[in-house]
Amino acid sequence: MNLDLLDTFLDLLETGNFRRTSERLETTQPAVSGRIKTLERAVGAQLFHRGRAGAVPTSAGIRFEKHARAIKAGWAHAQHDIGGLEHYDGPLRISGPLSSIGTLVLDWIEELHIINERLELVLHSGHSSTVMADLSGGRIDIGIVFSPKCLPDLSIEETGVEKFQMVSTEFDRLSDVTSRSYIRARYTTYFERMHTELLPGLTRSAIAVDHEDHAIGILKRRGGTTYLPHQTVETLSGSGMSVRLVEGAPEIKQPVYVVTQRHRRHESLIDTAVDALKSVTPREGL
Repeated sequence: MNLDLLDTFLDLLETGNFRRTSERLETTQPAVSGRIKTLERAVGAQLFHRGRAGAVPTSAGIRFEKHARAIKAGWAHAQHDIGGLEHYDGPLRISGPLSSIGTLVLDWIEELHIINERLELVLHSGHSSTVMADLSGGRIDIGIVFSPKCLPDLSIEETGVEKFQMVSTEFDRLSDVTSRSYIRARYTTYFERMHTELLPGLTRSAIAVDHEDHAIGILKRRGGTTYLPHQTVETLSGSGMSVRLVEGAPEIKQPVYVVTQRHRRHESLIDTAVDALKSVTPREGL
């Protein structure tokens, strides 16, 4: 398919006038007319009614518009995908839960670029169920999940744990923490279950959040006590924010899993990415 034919068709569809299209495309009216006739022969249908009113699209012309745009978009995607091969490796499409994007995934990306600075990365985010579905559908190459679901076409490996620590702007000891200013974190189902088992007295609170950014925002605005990923705790402490670890509060360790398509697990790029993730994910007991 000659893309000039599609460009001419789409422009004429917009202007409805052969003269204006010829001016916009910097060609002649006969050339525009010839391209449209060539396109009509190729698709086997008349695309425009010609008359004093100008060029009016037929029903076939109206229907063909979406196909013309899809062909152009597909070609642009192919150029982007293939054209960068000389400059970049990949792309590697990775995804993880929103609560991990600001910490673990960023560490992973940094490690991958240390290993291969030419690697093109495409970052997505979503809940564990979304990540699993995207992997099964081939929309991503590798994913981080907290709650994996066993599927026959996917390979699931535990890579380590995400450690969560209780911090506070008010209290130094767990025995002093009350539900009044407690921000209940609900990052994952596993985290919630462990929180309930370890801290039954703090199962109810005035505020509950499902993302660390929300918890941090509330801490900055009104203070309080909550659980945050340990990397985030280190970052906040280094930034000068007045938060401290709560003495006596249990550390909650959320298992982290890496998921890939089973038939691609040992591809070089996938293998490297999994090893990089394992290197930046804390292990149990460390």
